[in-house]
Amino acid sequence: MEFGIIYTWAYSIIMLAAVFVVGFLIARAPFVRKFYLPTALISGLILLALGPQVMGQFNPEFQLSGAFYNVWKGAPRVLINVVFACLFIAHPMMPIKKIWKTAGPQVAFGQMLAWGQYLVAGLVTMLVLIPIFKMPEVTAAILEISFEGGHGTVAGMSEVFSKFNFESGQDVANGLATASLVSSLFFGLILIHWAKKRGQLKPGGVVKIARNKVYYQKIVHDLHKKGVRLRDYLTFGRVATNLTIVAAGVGMGFLLHAGLSQLEDLTWARVGVKIMPFLPHFTFCMVGGIMVGEFVRKIGIEISRTVVDLISAIALSGLIMTAIGTMNLSFLSSDFAVFAILYLTGTIWLLGCFVILARKMFAEYWFQNAIISFGQSMGMTATGLLFAQMVDPRNRTNAVESFGYKQLLFEPLMGGGIVTALSIPIISIVGLPIFTLICGVITFAWMLAGLFYFGRKRRK
Repeated sequence: MEFGIIYTWAYSIIMLAAVFVVGFLIARAPFVRKFYLPTALISGLILLALGPQVMGQFNPEFQLSGAFYNVWKGAPRVLINVVFACLFIAHPMMPIKKIWKTAGPQVAFGQMLAWGQYLVAGLVTMLVLIPIFKMPEVTAAILEISFEGGHGTVAGMSEVFSKFNFESGQDVANGLATASLVSSLFFGLILIHWAKKRGQLKPGGVVKIARNKVYYQKIVHDLHKKGVRLRDYLTFGRVATNLTIVAAGVGMGFLLHAGLSQLEDLTWARVGVKIMPFLPHFTFCMVGGIMVGEFVRKIGIEISRTVVDLISAIALSGLIMTAIGTMNLSFLSSDFAVFAILYLTGTIWLLGCFVILARKMFAEYWFQNAIISFGQSMGMTATGLLFAQMVDPRNRTNAVESFGYKQLLFEPLMGGGIVTALSIPIISIVGLPIFTLICGVITFAWMLAGLFYFGRKRRK
């Protein structure tokens, strides 16, 4: 039996790699390349099409084995821990004052978009989804979880969905994450060409051909600019060292979660207050990565940012592939209206903020700064960076630098951070009206900070 399990795991990994290669070749095709679709997205859709939910319904003889999908289904919950551990592990911590000075406008705009997703979803849930479709109050949380958080966050919060008997919400969230990722590329390209026609971008600023600077391709490109080949850079010692450091970050995250859970059981849990079961492990892996990174640097061990980024990129690609490939499509028949309403609500909110507010919150290079946060809020971080490379290929603005610093103040809270992880339990405790009111106040506070503090300050 053990041999059978090993056999299944081995073949599932081989099959995953084979499908990724096929997805890569499709992504490189001239017609597909125009749409800037990530390889992981295409590969995930191939897995979904070949699985029991699509091919199995029409021609079961040609579907991939269900045993493979059982293996892949658990992969996102594991890989998201690796992605979050890698976020800051190769970045020395900088003074908060310096981060705020550099990335303040990015922080204000990004926080407004994220908290606003809770606000608009809360309103539409109270006004439409609860009275008409009889959805639970916690439905309001899945817009930010899926749009801002993405497939990894949805997968990482599977236990939270289960604890609240809201598995159908996870299916809707996965659908929203996929739809938002695809449409972020569509709307992003429209916005870029709109800006070019209106003279917001310098001539030649828009790259005509996507150079696949998403995930590992960007890393290869950056090394080539330095005159270094990837095969020469990835020595066994360098890879092994950084893999060990990342694994230590993940392990530290699990130890933190276990230690705090034990502390909770000995203290406030005795009066019936439990928080830790609702906090996914990946938020602690992010903290664990920071702690391990700082320790390793202090003892004199070099951390390769390139290798860590590559590890993160591979984990993220595998995460997106398996999350999309194993997505439960039953919500298309049972909760399609809920899915459509939340998707339209989130999309209108993000586009409205971009078109109406962004130029007033970024006095300098407003489009280059705003398009990154738009890509992240509707797709993922890599999507935002792809847009940045399209509108500022030579990195002549402060957009990418500001965005990088902004992540240090953004990721611990939103898009898979503590607020995201606790959103469902908080709604269940305080109720949706109060939760929506709080989110509304925070949203408008960040909006005012962007409009009247950063906007005016930069113009003086």
